[in-house]
Amino acid sequence: MTDELQIWALDGAGEATQVEPTNRAESELALEETLVNNPEMLMPDLELVGRQTPTAGGPLDLLGVDREGSLVVFELKRGSLTRDAVTQVIDYCSSLDAMADSDLALHIEDRSGNLGIAEIEDFEEWYDQRFHQPLESLRPVRMALVGLGADENATRMVNYLRGKGVGIALMTFYGYQHNGQTLLARHMEKRVAHDIDAPAPSTSRTFEEKMDAVRQHALTLGIEPLWQKMFKDLSPVPFHYRAATTKPKGVTFYHPTPLYMEELVSAASVQASHSIRMDDPSGKIRVTFFPVAIELCYDEFMEEKASVPFQSGPSSHAPTTEHAPEQWYCLLDKDEWAEHKDALVRLVASVNAAWDERLNSDAEE
Repeated sequence: MTDELQIWALDGAGEATQVEPTNRAESELALEETLVNNPEMLMPDLELVGRQTPTAGGPLDLLGVDREGSLVVFELKRGSLTRDAVTQVIDYCSSLDAMADSDLALHIEDRSGNLGIAEIEDFEEWYDQRFHQPLESLRPVRMALVGLGADENATRMVNYLRGKGVGIALMTFYGYQHNGQTLLARHMEKRVAHDIDAPAPSTSRTFEEKMDAVRQHALTLGIEPLWQKMFKDLSPVPFHYRAATTKPKGVTFYHPTPLYMEELVSAASVQASHSIRMDDPSGKIRVTFFPVAIELCYDEFMEEKASVPFQSGPSSHAPTTEHAPEQWYCLLDKDEWAEHKDALVRLVASVNAAWDERLNSDAEE
C-alpha cells in the first residue's frame, strides 16, 4: 500500500482548498538541493560534511554529523524507497565503519568543499571544537533512508533492524503545489527507543555520570571493586576526562595531542593508546594496548610478554604498524590482576613517557 497525504489550504473565511501533489519529477529535483541547503529538515542541528562521497560500495548521497556527534549516512531515492535502498545504505555504512578513525577523518576532509558542502581543512579539529570528544564517538555510524514514500519491503526491513537496536530510520517526503510555490511535507513516524531522530541522552551527561553507568555495569557483573582499582591504576597521569571515551562497558584512553608517525600503516596520526573494558561472558576485565602503544615501547612489551598472558587480535579501528600489526590484550580476574598489575602499570607509564618524548622530538625538528 502506498501512503498518501492530503493537505487543504484554509482561507480566512473558513473555505478549504485541497492542495494538489506536484509532478513527481519536480519533487525529486527539488528534494536533494533543498536538503543540502536546509539540513535541519532531516535532523535538528545536523551538519552535512559530505555529498556524493565515494565508498567501497559506491558514492553515498549525503553524509552528516548529528547533534550527538554520530556520523549519519543518508541514502536519497528519487521515488519510493525499496529494499534495494536498505541494502545500499548498509553497504555504504559498513564501508565507512571499516576505516580507522584517522582514515575516516581524512576521507571526510579530503572530500569536503564540493557540491554545496563546506570545506573542512582539519576534520579532527572541527569535530573536537563542536563536540569536545574523540573521533571514536563518531561511531556507531547511523543510517537514514530519504525518499518520496517507501514500499512495504523497505518499511518492514527498517522496522526490523531498528527493533534490534540498529540506528536506521525512514524519512519520507511528499511534494505539493500551492499558489505557485512548491511545498514539501515530511511524514514523521512515532519515535521509538532506537529511532535515529530521537535525541540521545548522552549529550547532557557529564563524564562523572557516564562513569557511574560504567560502575553500575561492573556492579551487575560483581566486579565493581576490581574495576575501580584497574581504572585508577591504568589511567594515564595526568588524567583528564576529555582524554577518555566512556562506553557502558569500559573506557578508552586518549592523549590530548595526536601523534604523527611514519611507522603507521593505515593512518597519519593516532591518539588512543589503550583501553579497559568488562568482558561479559567471562566476567573478567579486558586490558587492550593498541598497536601504536606497542610500537612506541616494543622492547618493553616483548619483555613483559614473557610473564603477562597477552593475546593478540585484529585492531578494529586503531591504525597498525609494521612491528605491531595487531593489538595486544589480556583478560584478568581479581587474582590475575594482583599478579600482573605491576607489569601493566609499568607499560602504561612507559607508553605515556614514550608518547611525550616522541611529541617533543617532533616539535624540535
